[in-house]
Amino acid sequence: MMIDRTITPQINQVDKPQLKEPEKVTLDNGLPIYLLKAGTQDVCRIDFLFKTGTWNQQKPLQSTLCNAMLEEGSKNYSGVQIAETFDFHGAYLQLLADQHFGIISMISLTKHIPNLLPVVEDFIKHSVFPENEFETLRQRRKQRFFLENEKVKVLCQKKFSQVLFGDGHPYTLGLTGNDFDKIQLSDLKEFYQQFYRSGNCEIIVSGQFEDSIVQLFNKHFGGNDWAGTPIPEKSFQPQPEEIKVHRVNKEGAIQSAIRVGKLMVCKSHPDYLPLQVLVTILGGYFNSRLMQNIREEKGYTYGIGANLFCLKEAGYLVIATEVDKNYEQATIDEIYKEIGLLREELIGEDELKRVKLYLLGEFVRDLDGPFALADAFRNVHNFDPGL
Repeated sequence: MMIDRTITPQINQVDKPQLKEPEKVTLDNGLPIYLLKAGTQDVCRIDFLFKTGTWNQQKPLQSTLCNAMLEEGSKNYSGVQIAETFDFHGAYLQLLADQHFGIISMISLTKHIPNLLPVVEDFIKHSVFPENEFETLRQRRKQRFFLENEKVKVLCQKKFSQVLFGDGHPYTLGLTGNDFDKIQLSDLKEFYQQFYRSGNCEIIVSGQFEDSIVQLFNKHFGGNDWAGTPIPEKSFQPQPEEIKVHRVNKEGAIQSAIRVGKLMVCKSHPDYLPLQVLVTILGGYFNSRLMQNIREEKGYTYGIGANLFCLKEAGYLVIATEVDKNYEQATIDEIYKEIGLLREELIGEDELKRVKLYLLGEFVRDLDGPFALADAFRNVHNFDPGL
């Protein structure tokens, strides 16, 4: 039967999604594991979360390079052997570090987990930090840093974070080329010995797996051989600059990057969700007011967006775009004009309904599949384990 494409598809109201909460299990040494069994494929993702990040480092690059070096060699496996083992089993390994966490994430067919966990155990507990690999990684990251800093959007975002949080704050993007020369292998080893310990770790398992996987984790990660000592909490407060308008000159730049924003509330604040709706109306989707005005009507840019970011210790709003240098001030004027209209005029029912439906659709899409559910849980749990 042929589909009659002249007939508009029926629009259905999105049903409330059924959220699946993970089961919490504690290993013999007290390490918590969150088990989220979902999905139909025999695939499993395992995330090891260590409370590290730029928030806890003593030197720039200490957290990111330490995390990246874990897969470069351990007591029983070279970096090549680790990579070949994951390739042979068709598995995926990713190491990431952000402001608060060092993350080791692996995706594999469930049947291969017993073969891969011993390798992961070895490079988590017994990483050796080979010097040659460290030098290669440091030079590669340094070259990438200089390439990225040729982009006006990168320079603009760095200055924006400095104005917002102040010099020396862990959320400030204050990395310099000299930091790559100052960081030493001994700094990474010291950071590793302090933070990559069972008392500073949580594990999230998502996908399809047998209940016996808990015994497997207990075998490899439930002992006291990597306990470590308690790590005191650090505290930093944003110190916004008093001067609110800044310019960063980039010689030879064709376009100008613009960032407008301010510190905002976090997820625990009662106004967070209404504020998220408001920011979406302003610039959070393709049909937003900023896009309609500055892209569609004025033609100043290909794209402009407004986003509400919530980090663990601070939230902020940022409006971002890139424009021809001739349209810098005109673009900024239109941004403030749209903000002013939101303050002075009520939002129409049709526009509000459209945005709420859009956000509801995005919410459902973001919960599609076991790994997406695990990400959603992690975003809330990492922000506040009590939520």
